[in-house]
Amino acid sequence: MKKIMNYEELTSIISQSNAIIISKTQNCNVCVPVAVRLNEMMINYPTLNLYEIYIEDVPEFRGQHLVFTVPTIIVFYEGREIHRESRFIDWEKLTNLFNQMI
Repeated sequence: MKKIMNYEELTSIISQSNAIIISKTQNCNVCVPVAVRLNEMMINYPTLNLYEIYIEDVPEFRGQHLVFTVPTIIVFYEGREIHRESRFIDWEKLTNLFNQMI
């Protein structure tokens, strides 16, 4: 999982590749197990890129992408957001989506 450090890097990543982004905060207790499970899941999808972003580090991400709670997983495909889940993640739905993307 690669860490996004600024908004310019984020916009470049979104425009150039398919990306799965998990937004977190530094002291979120729910974010840790969700990120671990997502990271383990991504082993089956080596062609998809997984990134993490801390909303304290990149506050404009929260406003530009309407992230009101964490963890939030946003899936970008061909430069557009195609899926979003927050807090309670439907892992089966994500698996089906990732299978369609590869």
